[in-house]
Order: sequence, then structure tokens, then C-alpha cells
Amino acid sequence: MNTKFTSIALILATGLLAGTQALAGVTREQVQAELAQAIRTGDMPAPGDQGLKLNALYPERYPAKQAQASLTREQVQADLNKAMRDGNFMITDNGLLCNEVHPDMHPNV
Repeated sequence: MNTKFTSIALILATGLLAGTQALAGVTREQVQAELAQAIRTGDMPAPGDQGLKLNALYPERYPAKQAQASLTREQVQADLNKAMRDGNFMITDNGLLCNEVHPDMHPNV
């Protein structure tokens, strides 16, 4: 019984130490700024057992999240031009690509 209690205590202590080491590089001001931003955006857990955040439960109270574009306009245009050259775009409703329907018009990929 005593070894069981000791092992559980050691596991809990190790977990607590690991948690404090993860927060060691964060200042009090950074934590307060993150909390203020979470409150402002509604990114806080809502009360109750639903497991929702406040911005999901009351979307009219908080600003909508801005979607970040992962590609620039030039990158999208370059991808489109490459797909057009290679015939790597759909031309039929059944999911066939142009280079599958007209293999003689496009280089082998």
C-alpha cells in the first residue's frame, strides 16, 4: 500500500514539475495579454457541461475569426497555369481530368 501511494505521489509530482517547466519561459504580462485576448474573442470555456467556448455558444457577441490565406495570389495563379499546362483539372462531372480524357494534348505526368 505504501509503495502504491509513493508511486502515485511521484507521478503527480513529475507531472506538476513538467507543467511548471513548460510555463517557465512565459512572463506574467504575456499570460495576462493572452487571457485578455481570449476574453475579448470569446475563446473561453462556456459554463456548463457542453464543452463549448463562449464564441461558439454566443457567436453574435464576438467578432468572427478572420480566415488567413495560406497562398498568395501569384502562387495560386502559378498553380492554375501549371494545372492548365499539365491538364490536371476536371472537365467532366464524373471526376475525370483533362489529361485523362485527352492524353494526346498534354505531356505525360
